[in-house]
Amino acid sequence: MFKRFFQKRNPDKLSKFDYWKKWELFELFNDLHKAERILGDIENYKSDDKFLKFKNDFTEELYEVKGDNVADFTRIWEWFAPTKEWDIFGQKEEELGKNIFRITDKWKRNRDFVKGTKVLSNGEFGVVLDKTTDNEMYGQIRWDTSEENDIEDWRGLFGSFLQTGGKIINQEHQFKYINDDGTTKKASR
Repeated sequence: MFKRFFQKRNPDKLSKFDYWKKWELFELFNDLHKAERILGDIENYKSDDKFLKFKNDFTEELYEVKGDNVADFTRIWEWFAPTKEWDIFGQKEEELGKNIFRITDKWKRNRDFVKGTKVLSNGEFGVVLDKTTDNEMYGQIRWDTSEENDIEDWRGLFGSFLQTGGKIINQEHQFKYINDDGTTKKASR
């Protein structure tokens, strides 16, 4: 008990409220409930089997993540990605879908390596490459340098990447030597 009173507090640990603010979870759940209402309205005049399956899966997932202590928004992230389910079924609410995807994309990219995520470590910018045939995990990073194959393997080490100072950066960042997929830019003639 004595140790508990004099233990150093972790100043980086966020309160639950601050965590929700940081990851925009209040806004996310508001938008998800708007999407639920919109799907309910659509159901009144559209009874297509694919639509009904999506609506039911979405509603079930919404209430599942809402009740979780540590929610996983991966399925919602997938459904609201461009050209996926929301773009098909919630067409008239494009801005709502874009906002839900923006928030879940930020959340997802800060939980694990995701193909195409732009990163920074030790002053170097890079991008997470696609999975390889020999390994079904993301985490190889192509660094934005003039070297032909400046690739570093961080597969399975996302937590270590962050602990060593690695960061997820603004996904609009423009590379100097590589394209967004990690291929080398062609020299201009």
